[in-house]
Amino acid sequence: MKKLFIGVAAFAVLVVVAAVLLIGNIDKIIKGALEGVGAELLGTKVSVAAVEFDLRDGAGQISGFSIANPAGYSSEDAFRMDIIRLELNLSSLDKQPLIINELRIQDPVVRLEAREDGSSNLKTLLDNIEKNSAKADKKAAEQQPESEDIPRGEPVHISFGKLAITGVKVHASIPSQEPEIVVIPDIVMQNVGEEEGLTPAEIGNVIIGEIITKSLEATLKKKMAEEVKKAAEGFLGDLKKKLLPEKSE
Repeated sequence: MKKLFIGVAAFAVLVVVAAVLLIGNIDKIIKGALEGVGAELLGTKVSVAAVEFDLRDGAGQISGFSIANPAGYSSEDAFRMDIIRLELNLSSLDKQPLIINELRIQDPVVRLEAREDGSSNLKTLLDNIEKNSAKADKKAAEQQPESEDIPRGEPVHISFGKLAITGVKVHASIPSQEPEIVVIPDIVMQNVGEEEGLTPAEIGNVIIGEIITKSLEATLKKKMAEEVKKAAEGFLGDLKKKLLPEKSE
């Protein structure tokens, strides 16, 4: 009996130590996942300056999230998100889906670099998301800690009570036009992922894809309005058709 108590006590100590190590390393785990899966999905370097997450109250902040331009474009970042705040539903830990009550991205900066042939850095990133989604989810599944509620080989699914992207500024560089900054309307979505949740690749498509699409739409709409007195269609009209992703039926 004494040995049994000693064994139970030792196991309890190990559990506590493991929990402490998990809490202590949660920031590194999140940072590594964002950079690794993000790079796989977008086909370019993804960097995170810092992650501060407190499992006791489920609140966290990601600072200095950046996405490098794809190959062939400038050395500037395509995206810069200095502050991302999130609030986790602690009761959903180790469950499918993981529930984030609110994710708020504040004042992201987007850089649009367009070319005369209609290609752009943002369109390239959109194409990469579509092409690399399966590989990114596979990588996410490999990094996912084992859990009774999450089947082996399957990435965690995540749903959001509220997803808000506010204060987006687009630094637009379009041929034959002066560079300028365009502010796009705030993006606010409710119940994203709903009951089943979204895979990491699907989340990237929703967040990054939505910002890219809105950025292209707002920038080109503004350019078209400025040029309408000069030409009803012309170069900018063709550029809009090439740059904006086709809507699937």
